[in-house]
Amino acid sequence: MKKVFIFFAFLGILPVVTAQQKTAVTKIFIVRHAEKEAGKDPALTAAGNARAGDLMRNLQNENIQKIYVSQYRRTQLTGDSLRLQLKIDTVHYTADTLCDNLINAIIEHRDFGKTILIIAHSNTIPKIIRKLGVLDYPQTDLPDNDFDDLFLITYKNELAKVKKMKYGAKSGMTEAKQ
Repeated sequence: MKKVFIFFAFLGILPVVTAQQKTAVTKIFIVRHAEKEAGKDPALTAAGNARAGDLMRNLQNENIQKIYVSQYRRTQLTGDSLRLQLKIDTVHYTADTLCDNLINAIIEHRDFGKTILIIAHSNTIPKIIRKLGVLDYPQTDLPDNDFDDLFLITYKNELAKVKKMKYGAKSGMTEAKQ
């Protein structure tokens, strides 16, 4: 709870920063890693690699300034096309069930007021959205076969709003269990 307060306290100064730097608007894109192979720390499937390319094409003009990925290869590989093509810095965070490590990393890197991409997991995305201020977002995990959601969190008058979009091929089009 202390971390949420720190986050909202930081957002409290965001309007001042925005007034000073007219272009400082916080936009946070969130996606689940792309389709993965089986195993402990698997690589992406062919469909997952295609989705990673779709992510790059969908976000290439969004002025992403930093990409946040967990310690797992599937998140890193999902963001590689965007990172390599557009030369975007990547921050690695340790995925945890409370999502505190991610929020701390964003605060530590002073990335509020910027456009960032978070590549996360089906069980952490709802928690991340709530931690970023959308308190009425459902707490249920994303379905295991759901890979095509793209969430955008924006802030207006210090209130967080989430927009859910789709990108790439429709999820569930591959037969392999993800």
